[in-house]
Amino acid sequence: MIRLFIVLTIIGFVSTGKVDKEKRGRFEINEVLKSGKKFFVQDSSQYSPKFITELRRLASLEDSISLVGNVLKINKSDTHLIPTELPINEIVNYQAARGDKIYQLSLKRINFTNIDYIFSVNGKQIKSGQARLPATFFFGSEFTEIGNGKAIELSQYFDQNDCWTCIKIEIGTGNRVDFAMICDKDPSMNYQKVPILNKR
Repeated sequence: MIRLFIVLTIIGFVSTGKVDKEKRGRFEINEVLKSGKKFFVQDSSQYSPKFITELRRLASLEDSISLVGNVLKINKSDTHLIPTELPINEIVNYQAARGDKIYQLSLKRINFTNIDYIFSVNGKQIKSGQARLPATFFFGSEFTEIGNGKAIELSQYFDQNDCWTCIKIEIGTGNRVDFAMICDKDPSMNYQKVPILNKR
């Protein structure tokens, strides 16, 4: 009886391992493109489908691209880290004031490339949505001046639904955010001169 229990327990562990491996395998991308270039993503569920599509296009220009977690390797020697300043699945609030206006921004990173956001002015919600890191993020970061000849380095995320929205998050700390929004259909919704928002 004890021997049977041990055998069944071992079978259970082996079966569980297979299921987990199969489940993980569903999201793995391991391809040789038409160009003959290698393209590997360990778990595509952790990134925006558009990010994967853009990255696949870039792969045709390189010898190989490998993406594991937040580590992007190009041609096996060139390594870039996807920004992870924001904690996963936690809301981070930012605020800034100018004159009689209080600007507020709530961000939540939901995977390695996407962040949910809510932008408000004086307590009134102006826009919410999801912004995405472009696959070309490693081409170069952005810099925003903060006064006294100083500037901070930021990663850019974009939301192009309805209004064009750009959210830039300070690299290294995530303590400050530069926010801009342009609405061609409704200029009253333009927010191009929002002051730098600080983490609360």
